Amino acid sequence: MSDIVPRAGLSRRAFLRSGTATLGSAVLAAPLAGLQLRQHLGDRPNPRHGYGTLQPTLDRTTGLPLLALPRGFSYQSYGWSGDPMDDGTPTPDRHDGMAVVDVRRGRGKKSELVLIRNHERGPTPAGDPLPLVGAGKAPVYDDITVPGVLDGLGGGTTAVGFSGGRFTGSQATLGGTLINCAGGPTPWGSWLSCEEVTLRGSQVGARDHGFVFEVPAPRRGRASAVPIEDMGFFEHEAAAVDPVTGHVYLTEDNGPMSGFYRFRPHRRCRRPGDLEQGGTLEMLKVVGVDGADLRGVAQGERFAVEWVEIATPNADPQSFTSPAPGFPPIQGAGRSGPFLQGEAHGAATFSRGEGCWYDGGVVYFVDTSGGPVGKGVVWALQLRGQGHGRRRLPTLTAIFASESEEAADNPDNITVSPRGGLLVCEDGGGQVVDGARTFGTRLIGVNELGGSFVFADNNVVIDGPIAGKPTIVPNDYRGNEFCGATFSPGGRYLFVNIQTPGITFAIEGPWEHGGL
Repeated sequence: MSDIVPRAGLSRRAFLRSGTATLGSAVLAAPLAGLQLRQHLGDRPNPRHGYGTLQPTLDRTTGLPLLALPRGFSYQSYGWSGDPMDDGTPTPDRHDGMAVVDVRRGRGKKSELVLIRNHERGPTPAGDPLPLVGAGKAPVYDDITVPGVLDGLGGGTTAVGFSGGRFTGSQATLGGTLINCAGGPTPWGSWLSCEEVTLRGSQVGARDHGFVFEVPAPRRGRASAVPIEDMGFFEHEAAAVDPVTGHVYLTEDNGPMSGFYRFRPHRRCRRPGDLEQGGTLEMLKVVGVDGADLRGVAQGERFAVEWVEIATPNADPQSFTSPAPGFPPIQGAGRSGPFLQGEAHGAATFSRGEGCWYDGGVVYFVDTSGGPVGKGVVWALQLRGQGHGRRRLPTLTAIFASESEEAADNPDNITVSPRGGLLVCEDGGGQVVDGARTFGTRLIGVNELGGSFVFADNNVVIDGPIAGKPTIVPNDYRGNEFCGATFSPGGRYLFVNIQTPGITFAIEGPWEHGGL
């Protein structure tokens, strides 16, 4: 362990110069071992170089060239903002985090996949054509309204069915929440939906916001609409569950002072609702370094880590501001309450935590504005630890640090394919040079050597009204982010959203020819 545990009194930069930063690709080998093994099982694997040149590809549903994809790939779109859902309510906008949470076996060879999809929406002004998620037909956490001013709080989740190679339906599953950004699936058929806001709504007769909610697949019951307060009151981004221990790993998007957290539930979780029994929240710390600043790391840097307890998960943040004219100071500002407690015990600082995904004993997570040029870092946390002796410490490795906008432009959500491919969704707006767009936001693959390749490009340009979609405004949407990338269990389909104008896609093709 001597190569990853700093000596007492050694500064972080001196520690890095002493050897860790020179380990190069050898450092990446351990956290990426599972990815390398599965990637090379394909017929013609090419994990280093992706799938070739992208070209505008027609959507099988609308006939529009919404995505640019490699040759041989095709896709269909579904669930555009405003499309009617099976419960009679419109599909909300601002599609965000998403995952397959349930597989229902049907007769014959067909099975139905169920995805839960977040909607990163704020307060819904009176008269909005896309009202409260589910319009009250789904469980609602906060039902505050102000006649003539506020129709409700617009965040929430929807469930989407997919069977026989096509989308089969959708329905609202949670309403009355705020800024539901990302989250993560659980092993027991539910989705953890994360609010990316801190708001003491209880000060004005509403509910507090800044929590995680569990949303079951519809056949497993209705959401309780009860916040898991022990997971902390902060700007949540994403969650990943370790199926071995039941621990939940959580990112915080509160740039530039964000933490990375672990929640250890009191009860061994086996079904939706068990997490609501509470647990212990902890924040990541680098062994031997108090207050480690991990925001500007270089690729290949590695650390031994441990955890410090957060005694009061629902503590107030550093300060409050007014969310709008006429409102009292109820919106969190500065460091979050959990971060302040972790900081006092020497926990590490990240810039802006985003996507988080568990695979094979490793939690991959993203610092979207970390790294040497602020364009993003992908971290790999090996949970079981390495080394010898009684104390086997977890290790944290920066397996990818973008060095330019072209390599990766502020990655956000992250997922791992069944074949071991690591895929991130960009949120940097794409590239515009001298007023001309050179690329939109993209889906970026990360290979086993810590390099990147482009898999898809946002090509959504709506030139005029689309029949049957009155809420879709003509515009150039190529700078809007991809969100919620997740693969079907067998790896045939990649499901992903473009947040605005709000579209869900299912992509299929010759995955075996590249690194996904």
